[in-house]
Amino acid sequence: MADPFPLYVPPETRRLFQSESLLRRFAQMAHWNDGASLLELHGSLGALAIAKALSCHLTIVEPEQRLADAIKERARVVGVGDKVAVQHGAVGSIKFAERAFDGIFSFGRVIGVPAQVAKHWRPSLAVGGRLGLTAVVKVGRIANEPVLAAWKERLGVGLLSPRETLMTIEAEGYEPELIETLSDQELDEYYREVETVLGKTSDTNASGALALRGEIALHRTGKTGVTLGFIVARRKEPGEKPPPSRDGG
Repeated sequence: MADPFPLYVPPETRRLFQSESLLRRFAQMAHWNDGASLLELHGSLGALAIAKALSCHLTIVEPEQRLADAIKERARVVGVGDKVAVQHGAVGSIKFAERAFDGIFSFGRVIGVPAQVAKHWRPSLAVGGRLGLTAVVKVGRIANEPVLAAWKERLGVGLLSPRETLMTIEAEGYEPELIETLSDQELDEYYREVETVLGKTSDTNASGALALRGEIALHRTGKTGVTLGFIVARRKEPGEKPPPSRDGG
């Protein structure tokens, strides 16, 4: 069995949560501009799109050397080669200065337990900086206990609902702002694409592929009550006053 994190996907797989509308909302919510400094954990085209749109500086940590090289070349092709620094290494092993980044995120890659990832990267976020994470969450009113048990065995932790997941991140010093989850249809389409890629990929991670096929098989057992979500949260400071009530009272 593959290591729990990050959840394996073939390098050629389309990344989730990179729609133009979500990227725009994320950047607007974060108030990023051309002076922003951003960090992505596992490189994606979505991050390059943000760097190009805002003309801001982007650092990417990519564990796979060939993917790091591909991201560098793509950055050059889209005209942001001078704005993008790609570092090859394990996510979490590279140290950054405190408050170095206005945003830290990972599109479409589940890199760890959300609360643990949030805690680890909080010191590197600037005051008011945004964290964006992809997570596995449970949804629906009726729990599919065998599926939830299988996910717990796979990840080493039980799945939480979107609200519970946001609460665990809040406890690590954040103000949750957004969670967007995939519908059953969107997840169906994604796994069909992934399965096709699995049959063609040149990647040699056999244990990762086996774990991913198990993930797909779980999804196809019926109403699983499990999906993927993208979370946005703002670094909150100790003693910070809560935001004003939206209804004026």
